[in-house]
Amino acid sequence: MMKERLRRTMMFVPGNNPAMIKDAGIYGADSIMFDLEDAVSMAEKDSARMLVAEALKTVDYGDTELIVRINDLHSEFGRADIFAMVKAGAHVLRLPKTETSEDITEVEKVIIEAENYHNVPIGRTLMMAAIEGASGVLNAPAIAKASDRLIGIAIGAEDYVTNMKTKRY
Repeated sequence: MMKERLRRTMMFVPGNNPAMIKDAGIYGADSIMFDLEDAVSMAEKDSARMLVAEALKTVDYGDTELIVRINDLHSEFGRADIFAMVKAGAHVLRLPKTETSEDITEVEKVIIEAENYHNVPIGRTLMMAAIEGASGVLNAPAIAKASDRLIGIAIGAEDYVTNMKTKRY
């Protein structure tokens, strides 16, 4: 997996929609982001994880970068998301609600644990941080330097607006 690559287009796909998951590769996006977090209801989290993992293993997406937006590590789903997506071969894990560099290093430890457990080369699974609040903005320089696996930082606009208790115009 190339850490440095052109990411002009990123297609978001709900992790609980089999038809969209199957067909996502036909649109020519540079990256496909399978969403296990906000796009999936609590009742469907486990089945969406299994669906996305199976797709990553069996669907040919060509040379499209495969990103999975996982649930927060401290939720009941985060750790299982990491282990399943590392095993399935996700190229990048997008971390939600990143506020500090420790958020990055904590997830990286679990990724290393999963890579070891599944005999995946250490360092293969990359990360992208989603900043969704004011603390993340203030800590962005430290977040950006927290890991060599980190390929980028994105602003989660809807969550950011909610965190700031404001409205989008």
